[in-house]
Amino acid sequence: MTTKTIELNLIQENIKYLSTDDLGNFIAVTSQNRIVTPGIKAPLELGVDLVMAKIINEERILIVVHHPDTVENAVIIDYEGNCQVKFNIGNSINDIKINGNKIIVSYFDEGILKGDKPDYDALAVFNLNGKQIFGFNSCTINEKLIDCYCVANQNGGKVIFNGYGNFSLQELDLHNLKLTSHKIPPTCIGAQSASTKAGNIIFHSTYQDKTSFFIWNHQSDTLHQINSEFKNLQSTENGVFFRVDKKSFTLISPLE
Repeated sequence: MTTKTIELNLIQENIKYLSTDDLGNFIAVTSQNRIVTPGIKAPLELGVDLVMAKIINEERILIVVHHPDTVENAVIIDYEGNCQVKFNIGNSINDIKINGNKIIVSYFDEGILKGDKPDYDALAVFNLNGKQIFGFNSCTINEKLIDCYCVANQNGGKVIFNGYGNFSLQELDLHNLKLTSHKIPPTCIGAQSASTKAGNIIFHSTYQDKTSFFIWNHQSDTLHQINSEFKNLQSTENGVFFRVDKKSFTLISPLE
């Protein structure tokens, strides 16, 4: 297992939210509601209460803002802060993944149980025009999720996810929006984060073990465990996880 800590040049502010890729290319929202990323020479100050931000590509950024009085709480901007698209992305957001030209959003139970879309769907997919093109709970009859615990990108334009209410691993092909269900090992049930690498799915923070990594290959149905002392990790691509501190974040690669 390898780790790498990256310090942000923050003085009188802390990290409020941060996402990163497996190489350490990050975007952060600070406690002063600024957007900081290596791709922006000067931090963006948009004059709104920012909740989270994701890099879409080299031209666009997705930000979620706190707007209790409007449904359009997601904005796609360019790197100079110019607004391109506004749309409703929901409020009880657990995680957001970007896969090509798709935005994949998972939701906590408090939003799902309220019954309002898109939160109700547990996992929703949007295009870059802000249109919802898939909702898991809306598209299934007997496979409802009450809480979507984790979601991860997979090669070939696919995502995997699971959660409470249906403990199978769901695989969604983003090209045709078809679902495939896989039964996962009992040890992996309840995982709060997941990543994929070389045909393996790596789970972290399961019901039974809050610190170990569980590496499962569903083709061969083999499972092995890597012990660690890390808790409450988030996931990114290629089997990499990360932890966010006040002014830094740490990349954790359990398979290296």
